[in-house]
Amino acid sequence: MIKKYTYILILVAVFSCQSLDKPPKPEVFLEEDKMVEILSDIAFVKAAKTSFRKVLEIEKINPEAYILKKHKIDSTVFAQNNIWYASQLEEYEKIFTRVKSNLEASKNKYEKIKKEEDSIKKIQDSIKKAKDTLDTPDKSIEKEIENAKSKRFNAASEKE
Repeated sequence: MIKKYTYILILVAVFSCQSLDKPPKPEVFLEEDKMVEILSDIAFVKAAKTSFRKVLEIEKINPEAYILKKHKIDSTVFAQNNIWYASQLEEYEKIFTRVKSNLEASKNKYEKIKKEEDSIKKIQDSIKKAKDTLDTPDKSIEKEIENAKSKRFNAASEKE
């Protein structure tokens, strides 16, 4: 039993003494701002993929390829840079904080636009309702007109 624990302890010591080599800086290095842009675009695409999966499939659009083409990089360059930044935890955390703030800013912008569109729609609906009310005559007014005509007709026929 003690031998078992000794072997386990030795194995743990051996594996814990291994040094983890950080990946080298990529040959084609993407600056922090560029990584923020790319990762922000990736986050938008992931959100769009869940909402518009059928459209993307029908149109045969590969969003990831589009992002890489948009930023004029290939998947290897992005992967190498992503691995390198991931090994630089403080920088990677800063990048994701900026990505998160970009997403929040965009969310606020689109919520504001949505509110404006909703208020415009309400105004248009009110205008349409008002037009419909003006286009269809009120039945009570028509009845009053008919009553007035009949009274006039009756009054005119009594005078004769």
